[in-house]
Amino acid sequence: MAFAKNSMLFFMVMALFGVCFGTVYKVGDSNGWTDKGSVSYKGWASTKTFVVGDTIVFEYNAKEQNVVQVKTLTEFNGCNSKAPLSAYNSGNDAVELKKAGHFFYICGLPGHCEAGQKVDIRVLEPSQAPSPSHSSPSPSPAPSSNHSHRNESSAPVPSPSAKAPTSPNKSSAPSVKSSSGLFMLVVMGVLAYFA
Repeated sequence: MAFAKNSMLFFMVMALFGVCFGTVYKVGDSNGWTDKGSVSYKGWASTKTFVVGDTIVFEYNAKEQNVVQVKTLTEFNGCNSKAPLSAYNSGNDAVELKKAGHFFYICGLPGHCEAGQKVDIRVLEPSQAPSPSHSSPSPSPAPSSNHSHRNESSAPVPSPSAKAPTSPNKSSAPSVKSSSGLFMLVVMGVLAYFA
């Protein structure tokens, strides 16, 4: 009986911690973040549904690339990295998506952004996201969070009526899109455990 109670408590605690994780996306999938080749970051982003709590990972050669978050669509389209919100240069940078809106990332090195090394990440509230797809996930390595500075900011939040595409290439990181029901289940389980 004690083993059953301890097992139940363990699984309830694990479920509770599960609500803290989002999906991890490697920008560019197997190509990573590069100005070499024919990677369409616009095409890559259009196949994903990013929600608050997800993480995007930029993997690149730190001697040849960097990642710069710019504030506006005008800066993004003009490849203007003169006043970045954030700058990353470790070669393996993780950016947690903390709020809904558009987040604009470019390579700040001359010619790279102009060659297409830029991505517009549209982030939805979990309630705006379509139901999760049932495709098989692909693993992503553990990223670092080294960067020169970070100040989360975004452009206006997208309209709730806008429909986002499904996300077939998710990583194996835990993902919970609705936590209120799970939270209530855990609370009821804990109460039953101590009753």
